[in-house]
Amino acid sequence: MSARKIVRPWFNRHLLLGAVAWLLYALPAGSAAAAGANPEAVAKVVRLNKEARQFYDAMEFTLAEKSLKKALEIGEAAALGDHVVMAGTHGNLGVLYATGIKNEDQALFHFKKALELRPEYVPSKEMSSPEVKDLFQRARSEMDSAGAPPLPDTTTTPAPSAQGQIRCPAAEVARAGSSLKLRCVADGPLAASEVLVFFRSGHGTFRSRKMSTESSLDGSPSWATQLPPEATSGEQLFLYFEAHDRQGEVISSVGSADSPSVVGIRSGGAAATGSRDGGETEVEGEGAAAREESGFWWLGLGLGSGYGYAGKSGPEGYHGQITDYLSGRAPAPLGQATPEVGYFLTPSLSLSVQGRLQYLPQTSSRTANGAIAFLARLLYFTNGETVRFYFGPVLGGGNGFRLQVTGLHTKDGRTVSDTVKGGPVIFGAAGGLSVGLSDSWSLIVETNILAGAPAFSMVVDLNAGIRVRL
Repeated sequence: MSARKIVRPWFNRHLLLGAVAWLLYALPAGSAAAAGANPEAVAKVVRLNKEARQFYDAMEFTLAEKSLKKALEIGEAAALGDHVVMAGTHGNLGVLYATGIKNEDQALFHFKKALELRPEYVPSKEMSSPEVKDLFQRARSEMDSAGAPPLPDTTTTPAPSAQGQIRCPAAEVARAGSSLKLRCVADGPLAASEVLVFFRSGHGTFRSRKMSTESSLDGSPSWATQLPPEATSGEQLFLYFEAHDRQGEVISSVGSADSPSVVGIRSGGAAATGSRDGGETEVEGEGAAAREESGFWWLGLGLGSGYGYAGKSGPEGYHGQITDYLSGRAPAPLGQATPEVGYFLTPSLSLSVQGRLQYLPQTSSRTANGAIAFLARLLYFTNGETVRFYFGPVLGGGNGFRLQVTGLHTKDGRTVSDTVKGGPVIFGAAGGLSVGLSDSWSLIVETNILAGAPAFSMVVDLNAGIRVRL
């Protein structure tokens, strides 16, 4: 496997983003020229272009091709003609064939179609790779000399069949210890009751996993699953896919146990991969912890301590017997453990439940030795590779939290220590810093600023711990 193949998908993702950006930017300009165009069809074409971008980001080039071709079919059926979305779709196909699938004939054809529909079409700066520049200029020159685009080369396009087939492209390279997402789509009618992926790491035995059904924008059936991190623990990952009917018979497959697809595994961060000429090329790294995806669970565990404001509710154990208590600052020793479970709703938004298991040294049989509370936290994460900041609101309850006050005097002349409670309802805010140690593990440093009600007190916790992606 050449180093060029590994580097190319990262670079090409930015090219396709530029293509889609051009398409969306140009939409207002095309509305006047295509007055009366079917707005529903235009919206579908735009959505399919966005779907193609998502497939491209995942290096699923054949699925991106399928979405863009479906967009052209919808546009042609709706007689969109030279609407800007049609030119943009052809332009996106040109970029896809030029930089992803590597089919120069198809790239030339679709660049010519984009120019035929919209002579003012020019690839944006984001698309200005040498490959795209060269093929686009060739397309323009050939149009100027010949005046019409040639017919596309369809020799590699499979003829439609009565029975559809599954298509399950996978990345050529995955990071060690990462959770690999896989997706299959049906290329035509397919009466499949289930789709299974079979996988093994290195020389182990194949394991199977049932893929869950998903819906795509064009209505065609699709299936997806996410392999666990241990699947990418070896040097290579072997995969094949089977679609079964209701009787359990295989009606379509991609690969087999004897001829599986192979995914190379590399360590996280930048890696050096041997090139064909014997040298080494640095592959664009994704950092020790790449930006989180959505749709997965995580666990966390922290330890910390706090300091706060002991409110007017006063001491608990010696309530009514203290002669000199004044509300004010007080610590929360020794500290608390903070186990947590969360789920990423989006790449930047996580919902979690955190326990606050507080321990206090008991100064007498009358004083509490801790408090247990549970906090719901909605956390927003900033963008980043290794380092990400996060913050959000907190709401919870339980025993609340407790602060310790010392040097109190009782009516009978004793000097005692006691606790002051905040809660049992707790509300406030959280903020912190996540530092990636690997694809699955992160170091966490955070603070919770909490207030209790109806017994009002406040505490600021400082916690440090770890987080692991499941």
